[in-house]
Amino acid sequence: MPIAAAHDGYKLWYDVAGDGPAIIMPARLRNEFAALGAALSDQHRVVRYKPRQVVGVMEPEPEAGGQWEPASWAQYPLDAEIADLHAVADAAGVTDFVLAGYSGMAALAAFLGPISDRVIGLMIGGFPLLASCDYWLGFEEGARAALIQAGLPDSAADHHLGRLLYREWGRRDDTVALTAMTGPKILWYGSRDCEPDCRMYDFVGGAAIARNIRNHADELRRAGFELIELDGHDHIGALADTDLIAPRLSAALAKAGW
Repeated sequence: MPIAAAHDGYKLWYDVAGDGPAIIMPARLRNEFAALGAALSDQHRVVRYKPRQVVGVMEPEPEAGGQWEPASWAQYPLDAEIADLHAVADAAGVTDFVLAGYSGMAALAAFLGPISDRVIGLMIGGFPLLASCDYWLGFEEGARAALIQAGLPDSAADHHLGRLLYREWGRRDDTVALTAMTGPKILWYGSRDCEPDCRMYDFVGGAAIARNIRNHADELRRAGFELIELDGHDHIGALADTDLIAPRLSAALAKAGW
């Protein structure tokens, strides 16, 4: 698999499929979003990569990595994260691109997108954009505290950057920057996401993802987003059902000229 070198020599795994207008997707696992990426690659250049904050967390990553101490940061390393994203884009032969993701990686894409001058649009799913960050900040803070109390400081460190991200994001208002994006802006979600019958309800039911997206639908549409609600699908199904999702996303991308 290809490896991109960041500005400080850190090695980032990435994968490229297809040709055409570019979509970049951060991923936590090498196979995450692989099926969706493959389905979209018939008309797009789809690049998936692992941000350094997830390298080695959910699976071994012997080819990537380097010197990196996430727990040492007092503020979210936004400049470094953007530089990594641009390094991957350069290695993949991409200039401007749509930044995409689902769930936690949708949050990262939506957090970085308004800051990067090369991101012209967003395609995110399973995350309540423009809703309050308070739930997710509490999630990260609580997980970190529990792991510290359990005597697992290394695992607790995995949540340090998450809490820094949501602290900073909570102080930002990205509405103007999102509205100014000239490329596709797409948000898809399952109608049952984080409802009691959702398979993720026991883990993140309090996020009320589908309800929070609906509650902010007018604001999202004013910012130029197309909302795609998948009836009857929960958080897992709204990503797993590639045969349903990929054509809807492809059509939305084409409608936006991408």
